[in-house]
Amino acid sequence: MLPRQIVPVIKYNGKDISSDLSPFLESISYTDNLSGYADDISINLDDRRGLWEGDWFPDRGATLEVSLISRNWGSLLEGTRELKIGMFALDSIDGSSPPRVMELKGTSVPENNNLRGVERTKSWEKAEMKTIASDVTKGAGMELVYDCSDNPSIDRAEQTEQSDLSFLLKLCEDQGMALKICNNQIVIFDETDYEKKEPKITIVRPGMAYIVQKDMTYITNITGYRLHAVTRDIYKACHVQCNDTDSGSNIEATFMDPSKSEGKTLQVKEQIKSIAEAERLAKKKLREKNREEVTMTVDTMGNFALLASETVNVLGFGKFDGKYIIVTAKHEIGNGYTTSIDLRRCLNGY
Repeated sequence: MLPRQIVPVIKYNGKDISSDLSPFLESISYTDNLSGYADDISINLDDRRGLWEGDWFPDRGATLEVSLISRNWGSLLEGTRELKIGMFALDSIDGSSPPRVMELKGTSVPENNNLRGVERTKSWEKAEMKTIASDVTKGAGMELVYDCSDNPSIDRAEQTEQSDLSFLLKLCEDQGMALKICNNQIVIFDETDYEKKEPKITIVRPGMAYIVQKDMTYITNITGYRLHAVTRDIYKACHVQCNDTDSGSNIEATFMDPSKSEGKTLQVKEQIKSIAEAERLAKKKLREKNREEVTMTVDTMGNFALLASETVNVLGFGKFDGKYIIVTAKHEIGNGYTTSIDLRRCLNGY
């Protein structure tokens, strides 16, 4: 029976070069982000023979496609599993000595389009969010995955000497949505929907006794953790108010965090046209203020299941127990295989 093993599969411009790289491969570091930042990968190679400074120097605009294959990693009966990390545009090449090493860095934002680095000026009038995102995505030669139940109509959206990526990121932020780029796709989604998912993983503090539940994976091999709670500038409610200049009427709405019994009320004054818009804005602004109230970082033995956007239960950490969403997952292969995750406690109802 084969021992526990992690094997990387690396394709360069579509060609599998795993066997060529294997004698020189020192480490791989992959960062998977929930939203707002591109995923990235770093591959460190022994270059004592000077291959990457010479004949093996990568081409400009090259792509790296990376997967990890595990063999009997969780147990001797687990068999073979695969984690498809994704496609990356080669972003930079760095050499250092001693020891003589070459580092290849890649990003999930494709190089062969105009998504970043090209500033544009364009405007949309009374257009739906999905329509604007589709226009930008098509212009970049990418595929749009619109994973939101809400598709708000926007009176006017202006892209003024901005790259498509920075414009779309700001537009998503204004609408309370999130954006992720991976595998030549632009994914726009609602983080609140993702936070509603039922966890299939429970992270347990080492030494903590627990009752095993069916269909739940328990992670107990924690090598380190860090906890953080914010006690200032956290709000119980948000009140939105606006005087509509067209009708002369006063529009206002208040949203209260159902999990808080006391706290301050955030006051917001912005241009809005309806009660529904005011209610939506109140939830968005309260979420922005309270989103980072409770966070933690957990280091553990490498685990393919720990990926950005997954929800997990946290058990055995006192007041920090609860339901969290993974916002960043960093997988590293070198002297073994480890995973480090940054988590944010899920908000209740908004």
